[in-house]
Amino acid sequence: MAIGKPVQDLALPFNSVYKITQDVSGWDSVTIQTVSPITGSIYVYGSNDGGAQLGVTQGNASLAINFNPIQATNLATGVATTVISAAGSYKVPVNNQFLQLQGNPTTGATITNVYKLLLFNEKTG
Repeated sequence: MAIGKPVQDLALPFNSVYKITQDVSGWDSVTIQTVSPITGSIYVYGSNDGGAQLGVTQGNASLAINFNPIQATNLATGVATTVISAAGSYKVPVNNQFLQLQGNPTTGATITNVYKLLLFNEKTG
């Protein structure tokens, strides 16, 4: 029996700071849906480093550091990518504790903005 976490629209916090980080440990996959209009690029990163400090904190999504690019598969085309630049649904297998979606806040490039950014966490086993 599969279970899922209710869909969250993270567009407002993402468009405010151009970055969101989620603790996805315990889930098998995360499906990211972007809804038009979308400008710029959303980079997909993962990390297992929660920013813990021995004897001080266990670490968490807000302290997580050392992110690396990870692949998200476009569910319409089957193509794996590390950058989302169009509306669609993208599935990320959970192989890291933390998932980060990073945009571009600079004016020298296209500023990242998305109408809706929906995340659905799934546990299949």
